[in-house]
Amino acid sequence: MSKVSKWTACFVALVFAFILTIAARAQSPANNSAEAVSLNNRGLQLFQKGKVDEAIALYRQALALRPDFPEALDNLGLALDAKGNDSEAIADFDKALKLKPGDAVTESNRGLALYHEGKYDESIAAYQQAISAHANFPQAYNGMGAALFAAGKADEAIAAYHEALRLRSNYVDAMNNLGAALDSKKQWDEAILVYQQALKIAPKAMDIRGNLAAALQSAGRTDDAIFEYREIVEARPNDAHAFFQLGHLLYEQGKIPEAIEALEKSLALDPNQSETAFNLARAYQDAGNLPAAIETYKKGLALKPDDLHGLYNLGNAYLSSKELKKAEASFRKALDIQPDFAVALQGLGITQMEAGDLDGARLSFVKLTTMQPDNADAQFNLGNVLFNKGQYKTAAEAYREATRLNANLAHAHYNLGMTLLRLNDQAGADKEFREATKIDPKLTPPK
Repeated sequence: MSKVSKWTACFVALVFAFILTIAARAQSPANNSAEAVSLNNRGLQLFQKGKVDEAIALYRQALALRPDFPEALDNLGLALDAKGNDSEAIADFDKALKLKPGDAVTESNRGLALYHEGKYDESIAAYQQAISAHANFPQAYNGMGAALFAAGKADEAIAAYHEALRLRSNYVDAMNNLGAALDSKKQWDEAILVYQQALKIAPKAMDIRGNLAAALQSAGRTDDAIFEYREIVEARPNDAHAFFQLGHLLYEQGKIPEAIEALEKSLALDPNQSETAFNLARAYQDAGNLPAAIETYKKGLALKPDDLHGLYNLGNAYLSSKELKKAEASFRKALDIQPDFAVALQGLGITQMEAGDLDGARLSFVKLTTMQPDNADAQFNLGNVLFNKGQYKTAAEAYREATRLNANLAHAHYNLGMTLLRLNDQAGADKEFREATKIDPKLTPPK
């Protein structure tokens, strides 16, 4: 039995808009004021083109000419926030608000910077101030929803997103955020409908399509989720995450060759993802390509050397390849990290048994049965070791315990029968052989 590293969750994105402030040229007749306005508006144009550093320089020039210029302070704050300088941004928003107290746009932008700084309660308060100043302000409701969601208040966030959409019915960012909040509450059918509505407005919004695929996946609609991931990778052929998720779903459906193709593309696009490597290795292993599985597990472990399931699965691959020393080393490394990692201890015991180290195997399985008294497989394997050591009485005890724990373990009944034959208990052996054949007709009594 083999366990793969857990597949990661899909896209979950909270999106909300910043608001740029355009200064009117007619604000002041003074030449330096007109120049400041021009610099501010040119900075705004550069910011919209993604030239943030150049925009910051022009905003600063505007403020050097006119320090009491709230629009330039507001835009400078947004640009600094975009650079991750949240504290500086908040300071500039505060300066702007001293010049224009209660300005809804500046309060909203300040809420955005506070959100980015992780100060969610303060962010919520800033958005509430914006809404108090301008009740019909969908961006503020959307931003407040994001802050509420981040603060763990999903129900209040959902209400805020609904209000944003009441004010602007085609507000795609609010739809996306609403879908994410509904998804977090496992209201997948509602989330799916919201994402689908958003995609009718913005069909090329692949992040939203990714959220839709994730919700479909959570709702158990695997075929629909696969369809959406195929749409994403067709539109964004460099999207490693979408290929990863597509590979996962195809693997779950037993479509191993298709899963391998998707996971290979994901790993080629992002070679630093250990989870992708581990899951691709498992797909190779299931396909019977043990050399590729082993090499890919090793790639994953190079990225994440202490991954328990990676070490365990590599040990299993080595065991299947009859590379017993390497298998033992891999299981032992996992146990060095976590001594009570039961499946690795079981793998170690099986490896030792196959290598002929019956004393070592016995110690491993005794330790495992002590650790997990209800583990029928461990009792069965302990019985096998004891049988091979010729200790038939104690082997019979182990097999009986295995069948008590799992009455449908056909091979335990059969091996108990073989052991009872060694103990000259023909009637007992016949009974166990009959039980084994009843469970698995292929197991016929020895002649």
